[in-house]
Amino acid sequence: MSGAIGFQALTSRNAVLSSAENFILYLLMETKPQGGGVRLPLNLGIVLDRSGSMYDEQRLDYVIEAIKYLIDNLGPDDKAAVVAFADRAEVAATADQVATEAARVKRTIDDLDLLEIGGGTQMALGMEAALAEVEKYYSPNRLNRLLLLTDGQTYEERKCLELARQHRARISCSTLGVGIEFNEKLLMEMAEESGANYHLIDTPTSIPNIFSSELQGLRNVALTNARIEMQLSAGVQVKEAFRASPQIYPIKEITPDANRTLSLPLGDIEAGTPSSALAVLVLPPRRPGRVRLARAELSYDTPEAKNQRESVDIVVNYTLERSDIGRANGYVMNLVDQVSVAKIQMQAEAAMAAGNTDKATRLLGNAIAGTQRLGNTKATQALEGLQSELKKTQSLATGAAKTQLLSAQATLRKTQQLDPESVKDALRD
Repeated sequence: MSGAIGFQALTSRNAVLSSAENFILYLLMETKPQGGGVRLPLNLGIVLDRSGSMYDEQRLDYVIEAIKYLIDNLGPDDKAAVVAFADRAEVAATADQVATEAARVKRTIDDLDLLEIGGGTQMALGMEAALAEVEKYYSPNRLNRLLLLTDGQTYEERKCLELARQHRARISCSTLGVGIEFNEKLLMEMAEESGANYHLIDTPTSIPNIFSSELQGLRNVALTNARIEMQLSAGVQVKEAFRASPQIYPIKEITPDANRTLSLPLGDIEAGTPSSALAVLVLPPRRPGRVRLARAELSYDTPEAKNQRESVDIVVNYTLERSDIGRANGYVMNLVDQVSVAKIQMQAEAAMAAGNTDKATRLLGNAIAGTQRLGNTKATQALEGLQSELKKTQSLATGAAKTQLLSAQATLRKTQQLDPESVKDALRD
């Protein structure tokens, strides 16, 4: 069943065996709002790494180009402040200055290299300064977000993550990592925790295009503060949960409360782009008949109205006949297989970090087989490059190995909207 903004709940099968103990059922909860509504004005804090390494490969030059493009493309109601950080943080331009003195601000941006803020990487200081600027114009009727770009390791990583968590209800944080020296796990987790985006920038020349893409995505946001509340029926358990689109990553907090309800955050959702959560359900045996497994409720804000809600019941047929189960839902299994491959890649990465290259290589082989079965050529190539480099170097210590790892992570993290026919041979019996 699908609601007014495209909210639907699909199970991997419509029928399950009554006699089966711990039957595994995949539940996909997805929304795909349409465009054409009122656009939320932006309230941005741009946080730029101006450490010494940003001079490599003309990274700072491309960042300056991107910031000036963003300033030129702000709407009359948009706000944006620019903060640079190294050993210290400095507000290079307030939102008021950007709005009223754009030409002078762009000259200031051209001279970012002249700021006397040292050469280290104190990202938390930059975040704090930018959050303070965004708070000046904070409104629930604006899209409030940090855009954070860095190319290196930072001090006080835990503080950076805590800042993203503490402010996620009001200000989200998109992260952009340049090169191979930054802590990708930190940037991914910061974006995940706040319901925003993580971008890998493998070549400095792509910085302006990534900024442009992020800006376009912000302009297309149709729903904000979106989350799914799942109330489980007695005996039903959630084994695992993942964001399944538009990016893939595990949802860590899945413990139900006293009312058997758990919350799956979706954050800001762009119009025309599927946004989904995938839950792995463990079902108890029951008598034959139609059974409600859970009730899923999507809550969200729109530019026109706050605290909107749509709900759907998740119902399956319990049966004694195995032949009644039928084939699995191809659309659901497409995403299940993509999530499974991403999970295998994460396991391989953990094995690499533990020094178990044999296990990592074997797991990467399994992931490659999965992407080949799905017809995902780009992901296959990324994984094969990582596996080849790992076999040669036996570690992630080399720049080439880290480059391949970042490429594989970014590729597998992005959901591929494939034709369900491409997975028809992979459907589980």
